[in-house]
Amino acid sequence: MGSVVEINPLTRVEGHGSVKVYREGSRVERVDLCLTESPRLFEALLIGKSYAEVPEIICRICSLCSTVHKVTALLAVEDAFQVEVSEVTALTRELMVQGGQIQDHALHLYCLLLPDLLGVRGVGELALKAPELLKTGLAMRKAGNMIQETVGGRIIHPVNIIPGGLGRRIGKEQLLLLRSELEAILPSCKEAFRLFRTPFPFPELPKPHCMALAPSAAVPAARRLVFCDGHSFPVSDYRDEICEEVIPHSHAKRARVLGADPTVGALARLTLQPCPAAGADEMLRSAREEIIGKDIRGNNVAQAIELWQAVARALELIDRLVELGAKGGGNVKILPRRGRGSAACEAPRGVLIHSYDFDQEGICTGADVITPTSLNQGALARDLLALGRGMDAEDDLRLTTAMERLVRCYDPCISCSVHLLRL
Repeated sequence: MGSVVEINPLTRVEGHGSVKVYREGSRVERVDLCLTESPRLFEALLIGKSYAEVPEIICRICSLCSTVHKVTALLAVEDAFQVEVSEVTALTRELMVQGGQIQDHALHLYCLLLPDLLGVRGVGELALKAPELLKTGLAMRKAGNMIQETVGGRIIHPVNIIPGGLGRRIGKEQLLLLRSELEAILPSCKEAFRLFRTPFPFPELPKPHCMALAPSAAVPAARRLVFCDGHSFPVSDYRDEICEEVIPHSHAKRARVLGADPTVGALARLTLQPCPAAGADEMLRSAREEIIGKDIRGNNVAQAIELWQAVARALELIDRLVELGAKGGGNVKILPRRGRGSAACEAPRGVLIHSYDFDQEGICTGADVITPTSLNQGALARDLLALGRGMDAEDDLRLTTAMERLVRCYDPCISCSVHLLRL
């Protein structure tokens, strides 16, 4: 006899979603991942807007990811108009992206994931059982937010990065203050690596089809997407290789690459482009067997390693900006022209792609955004089904608890993903 078990809502994730598990007797026959937050419709909203408005609007797709959305949008706009920004602008933008990486990974690991590892139900119980660990995570998140606020002008929806340059340069005193905050959390990054190495005891899951951006001198933008099977293609050709489809039970489009469901994020990045900062190389060697060729459970320790990397890289960027002083800056004037621009960045949760078409006046005539959670949606649904079938004999509570933990391993950002376009 058939039955349906529903996890509604999914807890400790960004946004609103649910999972429906369809059983025949004890066997799991089907699992529907339903990302049900209200659709953002941002792609439609951008049509008819000036190029200067596009980055300002699109970063509102999500407060948590607003910095990397705005940076990626700026890169796509500048690509359309063949603009190359100054070194100071490029370094400042990357510093903001690293700040976003720090605050996002700290939030996920310490506030959303850690309750699972310690067997508590949420942050409230975590504050009672492990208050010092929670304070550590919040201090790390504060440092990441401080970067975004200082450099971007505010924590979310930054105002200091503009087409062709910056609203203002960041002074030496502010940069050194950021350096002090980052140095203070470096010991916590090592502790995070030790803390989050324990994988959940799930049945074996499918191996991921990893996808990431190839390292590039144009950091944080990159020009080529690479895969674990050796395939690669330029970001500008993404529409020839990535196909999005509407799923009846979800408000997020499912993105498939070369007919497969990709996995993006920290696990994919460390699998495909392991270029760790000083100190992280030892971590990666130590945890290599937990990451390379492993399923999504390795994403937790991969994020912990990336915490160190992001702090170390942010320190390098600050040192370079201090060294440049008043040199290496200046904004570039934008001269609108008809064209298309595409760009991709590594957001905390994985590859983020923006693409825009403009007419000769710089008015947007087409917009396309592919988010990490859209790219991960197919792989997550596949893994949920595999987990369900691997736990056929378990009762509903054990099954649904394991499934929620699996969802949190992917660290989805549902708000970013729900942007269906129906005109």
